[in-house]
Amino acid sequence: MSWMQRGMLVGVAGLAGLIVMSRNGGSKEAGLDPEKSPMKNAVYAAPVPVYYGADFRETTGGNYYETIGGPVTFTSKSWFFVIKDPVPDVAAFYSKNLPAGAHPEEAMDGEMAFEWIPPAAVEGESVSVTIRDGELQITEVVKAKSGS
Repeated sequence: MSWMQRGMLVGVAGLAGLIVMSRNGGSKEAGLDPEKSPMKNAVYAAPVPVYYGADFRETTGGNYYETIGGPVTFTSKSWFFVIKDPVPDVAAFYSKNLPAGAHPEEAMDGEMAFEWIPPAAVEGESVSVTIRDGELQITEVVKAKSGS
């Protein structure tokens, strides 16, 4: 094989690799880059990709109580993002890129939602993704630590 043929073969193989990466979403372009995720401190939500067209807006959290004045039983944390793409387009991304076991959930009119129960979760813990016009919300509910 001549040097020219070898060079062309290497070039074709490299181009094929780039095509395969782009068709698989090339994790950074598909919103799957965990290094850039604002959910680094999440208990369960960190493996959930952030839609590539989403801009982080804010984080909120809350507590759940079994009885008024009782101890905290669960905590929640939500990450909110601004999205410009239509709800069905963002939902299609999540239907393909959520962790195994995630499934669609009932949602309000105009919204689409998914729920994922992480393998290590205890009863009541979950991660949800809700997509509404102009907004993406990723929420995790985690059992509170004793003494919270």
